[in-house]
Amino acid sequence: MKAITVALSFFFVFAVLANDQQMSPSISKAQNNKRQGIDQYDNVDTEKSNLRHLQSGPNSGKRMAQWKKVHNDMRKKYHVEYGGEFTRILWNMELKKDAEVWANEIVSNCVNRAPGPTKNPNNYGVNSAMRRGQRGFQSPITVMKMWERRLPQGYPTNSVMTQVLWSKTGYVGCADASSPVGAEKSCTASVCFYAKAGNCAFGRFGGTGNWTQAVLYGPACSTSCPSTVEEC
Repeated sequence: MKAITVALSFFFVFAVLANDQQMSPSISKAQNNKRQGIDQYDNVDTEKSNLRHLQSGPNSGKRMAQWKKVHNDMRKKYHVEYGGEFTRILWNMELKKDAEVWANEIVSNCVNRAPGPTKNPNNYGVNSAMRRGQRGFQSPITVMKMWERRLPQGYPTNSVMTQVLWSKTGYVGCADASSPVGAEKSCTASVCFYAKAGNCAFGRFGGTGNWTQAVLYGPACSTSCPSTVEEC
């Protein structure tokens, strides 16, 4: 069976709700198209990638370090390429725990969707990728490269990656989950929570067509920080 990967990006300052192919009735199609990037690819992991999973586990310290590294590698690459200065993102365990909770929600029925206000009361930015038909985890690098392929297509198609790069986002936490053994549907999910959220105020930079400048200089797009930090 082919493995299908679906990636979503969303943030909740503007109450964005999305799933694989159907959004909440309370959100218009136009709003959804503006705020959500959807990525779908056939993807088969190699034996080497599966071996990495066995060695590191889905939410181990090694995998958390990989998530942090791939975020900062991309930020360093593109912040400089866009004419700015590299702004490092820091790891936060509270965000990681929130991401893990939502990753488990996704794999409970293998539908990639946004957490509603009760599941994301702090309006954190959220990126997710779901892989159908498999229970083996993709590496953080594989997920990030999938998101990166959306960059040339512009905003909002690349909104997963603009959240990764958003300069005023100071903290990230990511986690992974797989569907239970014996479940009717099999899938894995990778989820990252961001504080503060990105992807807003594009009008200050001439609209979404100038999204690279918004990535570098746009404001933080939500108000809450993890309780473990004074400011973010």
